[in-house]
Amino acid sequence: MTAPHLAGLPGPTLPPLTDQPVALADLPVGAHHIRMWADRPARGLTRIMLVDAAGGGCGDAVLRDDTLTVTLPAEWSGADRAAVTCVIAHLVYQDGPGM
Repeated sequence: MTAPHLAGLPGPTLPPLTDQPVALADLPVGAHHIRMWADRPARGLTRIMLVDAAGGGCGDAVLRDDTLTVTLPAEWSGADRAAVTCVIAHLVYQDGPGM
């Protein structure tokens, strides 16, 4: 991970338990501009959804208990995928595992 990939990325915080997704941040990542949404319908489950500028899904992450699974487009560069994964991991683990 290099500083240029993290520079300017906002430090969003997760919403409290929700019954519908909440917009967290707009993220410029390399050549991509994505919007990050979060949904926390119950303790032990957090869902992060990524939407591209055209409104299409471009990745997601699910934290269930202590297991985080991140899925991002294969055509993104390794550096862009790593930057977004780091932002997501920081976001979901900010309160410690198993929030």
